[in-house]
Amino acid sequence: MVKPLNSALMWFRRDLRCTDNAALHRALTTAAKVWCVFVFDTDILDPLPRVDRRVEFIHASLLELDVELSRANPGVAVGLIVRHGQAVDEIAALAQRLQVDAVIASHDDDPAAIARDVAVRERLAEQQ
Repeated sequence: MVKPLNSALMWFRRDLRCTDNAALHRALTTAAKVWCVFVFDTDILDPLPRVDRRVEFIHASLLELDVELSRANPGVAVGLIVRHGQAVDEIAALAQRLQVDAVIASHDDDPAAIARDVAVRERLAEQQ
C-alpha cells in the first residue's frame, strides 16, 4: 500500500510514549517518512520555578521516548527532535525546514492548548 503522505512531523505533547499512541500510529501509517518532535514550550515553562520536578519528569520521559522511537519504529526518520521556545514558532519552523506534508498531534482539550493549536495551524497555512 502506498502511503498518501511523503513526510509528516509527529508533535508529541502529553502522550510521551510509543505504545497506544493514536497520533504516532496515524503518522506512521500515513507517511513514508516521519520526524518526531517535542517542544519545551516557553509559554508554559516561563512562569514555572527554575527547578521544577514536573519538567524533570518530562525530560526523563523524553530520554526514554527517544530510545523507544529508535528501537521500535523503523518509519521514524531520526530519533526524537527536542526544541525549546514557543511551540508556534518551533513547530512552524521545523515543518518548513523539513518540508513535511503534515503535522500530526494528539487532540488536547485544554483551552490554552486549543488556542495554541489554532495558532500553529494558522502559521502552517501561511507558510504554504
